[in-house]
Amino acid sequence: MRALLLALLLPLAPAQAAERSFSVTSFERLRLEGPFELRVSVGGPPSARAEADPATLERLVLQQDGTTLTVRLGTTGSAERFTAPRQPPVITLTTPVLRTATVLAGGRLRVGGMRGQRIDLAVNGAGALIAEGVSADMLNAVLIGNGTLTVSGRGARTTLLLNGAGQVDAGALQADELTVRLDGNGEVRAAARYTARVASGGLGRVSVSGNPACKVTPPDSALVRCGR
Repeated sequence: MRALLLALLLPLAPAQAAERSFSVTSFERLRLEGPFELRVSVGGPPSARAEADPATLERLVLQQDGTTLTVRLGTTGSAERFTAPRQPPVITLTTPVLRTATVLAGGRLRVGGMRGQRIDLAVNGAGALIAEGVSADMLNAVLIGNGTLTVSGRGARTTLLLNGAGQVDAGALQADELTVRLDGNGEVRAAARYTARVASGGLGRVSVSGNPACKVTPPDSALVRCGR
């Protein structure tokens, strides 16, 4: 009887995770289009590896167009219905240089060591992006929706844009000149050394630490705190 119960339960067990390597060349722009967990290291030779159940690995696509790499799910190529995995695929990438990172469709991206004259970060929807150890002369970070965007390091001229109910956390980013624009009821946390320009058009909160020269629009906004 016990053996029969085990036999009945076996088909319900989740598929074992498998690994797959992908062939990629150097890329400088990255787009994550799907509910995956993506980890990126910058500064090494290009490589790509994924861990997921076999059915998901079969559909996983790493599409390269010039210096842009897009990570997404492809079609099954058959009439068989695809069941979304219980655990998101985990994808690990390495590239010598990364200048742009974009997260769509609920993906989660963690990247370390982005460096360059200009760096662009973007989240659209309910995704999450964590960029650690950034170093840039010009840094642009845009969040549209209710996701999260966290950035640390240094951005001499930094622009943070939030439209929606999400959260932008740049409190650990050293910015010399800071520009913040908030539309919606989200929250922005940042720090500035010399100047900070803040424009708030919604019910969200903006907090800028440090001792910069502040210009706030509208000037009487109780939801904006700038400077000590």
